[in-house]
Amino acid sequence: MEEVVALVIQLVLEVGLQLFGSIGIDAATPPRKTLAEDKKESGRGWLGLFAVLGGICGGLSLIFAPNLLLPNLGLRVANLVVSPLLAGLLSYLVVAHVWTRRGWEPSHHFWRAFWFALAFGLVRFAYAHR
Repeated sequence: MEEVVALVIQLVLEVGLQLFGSIGIDAATPPRKTLAEDKKESGRGWLGLFAVLGGICGGLSLIFAPNLLLPNLGLRVANLVVSPLLAGLLSYLVVAHVWTRRGWEPSHHFWRAFWFALAFGLVRFAYAHR
């Protein structure tokens, strides 16, 4: 039972941090419509930037929370798979219901949040104390 509670707490903390932490970055990047108009830039550079920023945030989080909450490897791997998908889904839903009036493409935000969360989780998975 403790493992399930730890998994839920870890998911809520990571997804919440990733979702709310990337809102400011999302606002600073151009919408997909702008990227589509500029044929020279396909948007992959932004996704790479989100992955790098996610890794940096994951590294910074180790300063404040160097220990993992999840007790075993199976739950940590499950968290590594579920967190990026959940962060991407929540970002997609927020953009789909709130930001579409500005011309933003929800699917692009899914991938931004996904890569940010994946890099964040990989750094914590690799370097956090067990």
